[in-house]
Amino acid sequence: MNLKKITGLILASLLFIGLEGISTSYAIGNIWMDEHADIQAKQYKKVVLFPLRYLNAEDGKVDEFQGYNNYLHKQINKHVKRINFLGFGNQLEEKKHILRDNPQYDSLPRHFNSEEERAKAVYDITAADGYLLPHIRWEKERIDVSPATWTTVTMESYYDEINGPDGDQYKLNHQTWKHSHLIPEHQSKLQMLDMDFTLYDAYTGKKAMTRIDYYRGYADNQWTAFKSITHYLTKDWSKLHKDKDRDVPAGAPTLGFRNFSLPWSASQDEFAIKTIYYAIKDEAGDTLKKVKVDYSPDGGQYYVTGDVTRYDRGETWNPPYAMVSPHHTSTQKFTWTDNKGYSHTGERRYYSSNDDDITDHFGYYSFWYTVSMNLRLVDASTGNVIYSESNEDTDPDFYGDALRHILNKFYKNVDKLIGIKDK
Repeated sequence: MNLKKITGLILASLLFIGLEGISTSYAIGNIWMDEHADIQAKQYKKVVLFPLRYLNAEDGKVDEFQGYNNYLHKQINKHVKRINFLGFGNQLEEKKHILRDNPQYDSLPRHFNSEEERAKAVYDITAADGYLLPHIRWEKERIDVSPATWTTVTMESYYDEINGPDGDQYKLNHQTWKHSHLIPEHQSKLQMLDMDFTLYDAYTGKKAMTRIDYYRGYADNQWTAFKSITHYLTKDWSKLHKDKDRDVPAGAPTLGFRNFSLPWSASQDEFAIKTIYYAIKDEAGDTLKKVKVDYSPDGGQYYVTGDVTRYDRGETWNPPYAMVSPHHTSTQKFTWTDNKGYSHTGERRYYSSNDDDITDHFGYYSFWYTVSMNLRLVDASTGNVIYSESNEDTDPDFYGDALRHILNKFYKNVDKLIGIKDK
């Protein structure tokens, strides 16, 4: 993986990073668009989708992962509007494809010594705006065993009386008793799949957009994981066209960005850095209603700075358990007479528990992505901290969502503190 050059000062176990090195950028969920490209990624009209690259292989091959390549090509074309995606191999079956019999086009999946070389070839042959390189960076299937476990469940019996002398009444003559139950051993397949997608500018060979996704879930095969990652890729990418900062009133104060410190592990991960950078900037534009975001270096009458003190992920074991849902055993109708002499028909519906009503829930791992941040709002003219906030958030799917939950709350408070006042 070609890591982007990171400048900063290493302090103890933290890397002090500068936000000013990144120009205006967009982040939808966990997809990020860089604006250093000659044409922004959301303006692209034609993109070449290269074959999927696997682990440490130098390049993707047309004759490998054709099922994945075809599915990705189909879903991107279906959900990401305004862009024509060109593919390879079986993806060329669409008859309208003018490049299907072009030997030069068929040679594009070969190895290039640099992205600049690949970009030049892509542009010369296809005149495309960009090209997308999908990559399986890590994958594993694990068998998780939920052990045989004795547990105690509560059994019960009762009846409901419907349309009786006292109206509808529930759980009459309610009785309960304890019952020992053995939850059997169970094996589940855990699919783990990490993928990244990099969109390059075909004019320059520079990165125009990136995305990383981590899938953890119980499924029979990896296909479920790949479909899920593809779904979120196309969902987020399709939103890029509409992504922009909120309109704010004229004369609103401006907010810029300064350095943040990162945990060492995050500072060594290109995708972690991008996740953090872009969430900080983009969430400001998405949230602030009375403060204008200034993306220029050292910009803003005020600026946000701080520390990411935790950025990690893990798994938690959830032990097996059992639940009981009583079943309906019988219904008895009865008649009764009210104080005016009128006759009515009511029902008594009987319920009871037995072994067949016990539902086993096998043990499993749940997964989490946790972020902790110290955020500070600073007056740029004096250097005084006028507001600070420390928060931690955990999301079951994405680092980016955990970050945004923290930042959204912070920027709402910033709006209240320094936002332009309503007339």
